[in-house]
Amino acid sequence: MFDTLRDIGEKLNEGGILWGLGASMLLNHYGFIDKPNDIDILVDVKNIEKADKILKSMGEKRLWEKSDNYSTEYFYEYVINGFEVDVMSGLGINHSEGIYKYIFDEKSISKTIQIHDIDIHLTSLEDWYFIYQLIPNREIKVKMIEDYLLLNGIKKPELLDRALTGELPNEVRCNIKRLLNS
Repeated sequence: MFDTLRDIGEKLNEGGILWGLGASMLLNHYGFIDKPNDIDILVDVKNIEKADKILKSMGEKRLWEKSDNYSTEYFYEYVINGFEVDVMSGLGINHSEGIYKYIFDEKSISKTIQIHDIDIHLTSLEDWYFIYQLIPNREIKVKMIEDYLLLNGIKKPELLDRALTGELPNEVRCNIKRLLNS
């Protein structure tokens, strides 16, 4: 899976695409989980058509079935080297009080690691802290991220502040404020 991620990163970087790795592979990087489910990539809306063309050339694009949990502008699913690759752009998460529209930009990248000399951009744990609160049945992941941020410090508080400007349920808003004040 990591070799496939490296290949994807190489092609997206060569294409000048703003992208970031998230979800289970991000959690794997921090040691929260042993085996990632798939490769989840966030892409800037301005780059989605170019990214789609690149990824289609690397594998098979699958038909995606719409979910009631999301109002994402672009969600594409590919199989590359036998691994599922989900690409999101304009991520929107439906919740009981509305739709949270996630902002993905340069600030969303927390750090860059390398796999065999290829830059892999990681999205922030701060963003996934509230994203996972908006997705059903992710309480364990939220707790792992919260514990990590409390122990190691919040590296990008501006992302949590930015989240507070969006449409969030009151409980998530309170959790973010509590974390920022700890």
